[in-house]
Amino acid sequence: MPVESWITPEEIPALAAAAAAAIDVALSGLGEAQREAFWHSVRKCYNTPYNDPPPRKRTFAVSAIIAESKARLPLAPPPVPAPIQAGIQAA
Repeated sequence: MPVESWITPEEIPALAAAAAAAIDVALSGLGEAQREAFWHSVRKCYNTPYNDPPPRKRTFAVSAIIAESKARLPLAPPPVPAPIQAGIQAA
């Protein structure tokens, strides 16, 4: 689907620079590390694809660890302590 815009491709760099300058003015009360963290999060957000990435193939080692941990899981829930169980039965 085509995107409609009033901005021409030639205007983009100047508008982006003006927007960045305006944001920098708004962030001027923050420290350098906080400003850098803000811009890092903006870059990360805009460089992240909208769709989820395709799932990665599990390696044998990961599959073995998952299978081993599932084998160690208890099959029954842990017992409820007697005072709590008495309160449940009384209710």
